[in-house]
Order: sequence, then structure tokens, then C-alpha cells
Amino acid sequence: MKPIDRPAREPQITSAERAARLIADLGVAMDGLIEVLDEETRLVREGKLRLARDLADLKNDRAAIYTRLMLLARDEVGALARFLPEQTEMLKRRHELFRAEVQINLAVLATARDVAEDLIRQVANGAGGQAPAGYGQGGLAQAVGSARGIAGNRIL
Repeated sequence: MKPIDRPAREPQITSAERAARLIADLGVAMDGLIEVLDEETRLVREGKLRLARDLADLKNDRAAIYTRLMLLARDEVGALARFLPEQTEMLKRRHELFRAEVQINLAVLATARDVAEDLIRQVANGAGGQAPAGYGQGGLAQAVGSARGIAGNRIL
């Protein structure tokens, strides 16, 4: 399999000032995204799922900014290292810490999703009643009249 060729483009990091600006902007983007992820994690852990859901647009906006800047940094890593080697290494280390924080958020969300799916499964099984015990007249399964209703808490 041959590697995917990227179309040639003009380098955007052509000076130490531009390199410093990208590193600073990426730091601000990571801080902003972590702020939202931490808030979302806190709300999910507290069971405030509706409030956590309300953060989706902000999280998506901040993730898009971070992604755009991270892709630029990835594409320009050679120039960043050439102009600001120490700051580039610090950015790499900071990005590893950032990834660890994102993994924590993803684990909390996955756990919440698993718990919600389990609750839904339990409610569905409980509301479904019992299966028919046999067949009735004409070979058709007898209807079971023991289905129960369910109640939900919409405050969550």
C-alpha cells in the first residue's frame, strides 16, 4: 500500500513569531477544550445528564478549533522544531497530558452510556411481562395480560 500524498501547500510557519503564535493558540485551544470536558465529566458523574448534554455545541466548537490547530502543528512540526525547539518539545509533552485528560472524559462517558443502556434493558425486561405459556384456540399464542406500565424521571 502506498502512502497518501498530501497536496503541496505553502508553509504557514515561516518565522519564530508565527511558530510562537501557533504554540500559544494551541495551548489556549487545549485549555478551552479541557475546561469543557472537565465540566462535562463533573456533570455526568453527578448525574446531571441534561446539563452535560447542553455543553455539546460548545464542546464541538472548541474541539473543531483544537483539531484545526493540531493538524496545522502536525503538518508544520519541522518548522516549529526548527524555530522553537524547546517550546515544541514542551508542546509535545503537554499534548500527551491533554490526551490523558481526554481519555478520562471518554471513560466517564462510556461508563454513563453503559449504565444507561443497562437501565433501559432492565426497564424493558420489567415492562415486557411474561412470555405466553402455551398456544390457544387455532394454534395461536395466547396473549398475556400482565404487561405493566413504566415511569420515568424527566428531571435527569
